Amino acid sequence: MSENGNGFVPGCRGGGYSPERMKSVYFLIKSNENLDTGTMSKPKKKSPDVRNSLYMEQEVKELSPRLRLIFGWLLPLLAITAAFIYVLPMPGAAEERGFPYDDAYTAMSYARTMVEHGSYAAHSEAAATSGVTAPLQVLLLAVLYMIVGDMVTAGLFLGIASFAVVVVLTFLLGLRLFRNQQGFAVVAAVLLLLSPRMAAAAVSGLPTLLFTALILASAYFYMSRRSIPFFLFAGLALWTHPAALVFVLAAIAHLFYNHLLVGEDLKPRSQDGRTVSGRETAIGAVVFLFLLTAYAAFNLVLSGNFFVNTVSAKMAYYAGATSEFTSGVWQFFTRYGWAPIILFALFGLSAVVVDAIRRRPLPILMSMLFLVGMIAAYAVFHPILHDSHTLLPALPFFALLGMWGLHHIHALLTRALPLPMFRMLSLAFVVLVVTTATLFSVIDWPVYREGHYRAFRYVLHRDIAAARWIEANTPPDATIATHLPGAITFHGRRPVLDITGELSPSMLPAIGSMSELVSELRQRDIQYVAARRNHLEVVNSNPLFTSDATQADIMEVFAYTPGRTHLMSQTASALNVEAARLMQRADWPGAVRILQRSFKEDPYSSRTSTLYGLALLQLGDTANAQSYLSQALALHDEYAPAMTPLADIHVQQKRFDEGIRLLEKALEINPQSSQSQSSYRAAVRAKREDSLRAQGVHTFTFTR
Repeated sequence: MSENGNGFVPGCRGGGYSPERMKSVYFLIKSNENLDTGTMSKPKKKSPDVRNSLYMEQEVKELSPRLRLIFGWLLPLLAITAAFIYVLPMPGAAEERGFPYDDAYTAMSYARTMVEHGSYAAHSEAAATSGVTAPLQVLLLAVLYMIVGDMVTAGLFLGIASFAVVVVLTFLLGLRLFRNQQGFAVVAAVLLLLSPRMAAAAVSGLPTLLFTALILASAYFYMSRRSIPFFLFAGLALWTHPAALVFVLAAIAHLFYNHLLVGEDLKPRSQDGRTVSGRETAIGAVVFLFLLTAYAAFNLVLSGNFFVNTVSAKMAYYAGATSEFTSGVWQFFTRYGWAPIILFALFGLSAVVVDAIRRRPLPILMSMLFLVGMIAAYAVFHPILHDSHTLLPALPFFALLGMWGLHHIHALLTRALPLPMFRMLSLAFVVLVVTTATLFSVIDWPVYREGHYRAFRYVLHRDIAAARWIEANTPPDATIATHLPGAITFHGRRPVLDITGELSPSMLPAIGSMSELVSELRQRDIQYVAARRNHLEVVNSNPLFTSDATQADIMEVFAYTPGRTHLMSQTASALNVEAARLMQRADWPGAVRILQRSFKEDPYSSRTSTLYGLALLQLGDTANAQSYLSQALALHDEYAPAMTPLADIHVQQKRFDEGIRLLEKALEINPQSSQSQSSYRAAVRAKREDSLRAQGVHTFTFTR
């Protein structure tokens, strides 16, 4: 495998130029000498193929061994410091340390169960399934948990260590790619180091940076002509994310191009003379095939699929969801300090295409193919960018491609303007671009960090609060149906039926079918349902736990009673949200039209009946309003939101006792309701005044 990117072939030397050879290459190109042998013998005729890229024509500016050593230690230390800038303020800024993603708690639940019960499952009473994207992360978390004794600390340690490794490996890989201008390797690493998105990923609890570190390690050993560790880290990366297969294909394409398509007289020679033996390649291939086979067997036994169960579950769960994928990709690579780099990455991509057409060596090819391959794979198989971590493993390769483009522009300017002053201007241009990107990243840091804290508080006040309530108020053997299995299993310490299908593969056929979901709940003897209302709305039963109702996305826990507890159609639930929005704007006719559509989707919701009754009441149709409010109470006889307006109608009709009884019951259910309190006082006053008038006593109402 060449240091300059030609990969490895058994018995074949490749890649890399010493400073002396770099100078001779430039001279040989200009004097039409034989580049293949490096000798000064004259060729028989000038060949148009004896050309090389601008990359090989620049003045050599390698970092000294001391500088390489300094950066090799300084960069990871700065990465750790950047991550701690997130971690240390968390107890004050976010109330406690934790993670803003449910998947993070799923992996920690698996790791804790492995340590405490020896089972690869989210809970000791649950069946073993491949419900985590990164089995390797689970293993590492289990080891760290045994050492530090706290799973959140273990998750933070693993993420921060992975971030440090990503930064230093980006630097080391850049040294291989930019052998004649190694300052660009430093810039690529610094861009990652200063990115608030990378630091946030380090403390997210997700395996994103672990996967990125393994891919970079594999790429680095590829470029260093070390076939065994290349295959080893590629195989370990597969145990962290299926996208490792995209990287393997990129490496194969890189090898094929640089060794079979590049002209023989353009193939560079290895700087250190290292030869990859057939034995090394064979051992490496066996290692990778072993890891690949073990991965497939592991998943087939646990979930019946080649990949981890989360792959098919996410594809099924998000099937039909809409997403502006192209615009999402563009925003990902242009926000938070990366906007100045996108143009140079596109220029670098065009330079790769031009050099490929001319069959020149392309050490950047593997990085470019993995970047493009990641985007293409998601576009084809899962075009939903539901968080900023989806494409994050491609970011180091994007940084390297951007530096490749900037490198080429610098080379073009230097060659076109050979005067010393213009060389300085070219260098100033590079410094300006890098400085601009750095400033953008630094400016975005406070905003992005506060967003990270806000996301964790969101989870803390909803999912984690509900899980802790479950742990304190439900039997230890209670099974919870939920779409948030990570928080419920980790903080709630209860077995779950995961309606997203990730932990419960048997639920995959029920995704998108409410009738099949209800059937599964009944067969599994579910005792509780925990869900955010905007994801799964449960009606016809009062919640046992409710998060702050004044905040968006209310989290609720219900006792599940078959035949009474009703899981609403998601379409009907969304229509109700739209109707409520129109009602806030006093658009009562519009709300009625939306609610009529909701009834067609799901006619058995007490909430829909109540909203419809309220809208009709505002339109003056008291008779039908009373009918729908009564229907709501027939579906759910303890639904306070329907009791208060129905009681008001009774009071208007002078059925005071009936109205007061309803209001007393509404206040018993929800004593904090200001509307019920106000209606109750008005009903009591109206009854008293009506009684006095019946006795011939005149009453007066004083107003201010």
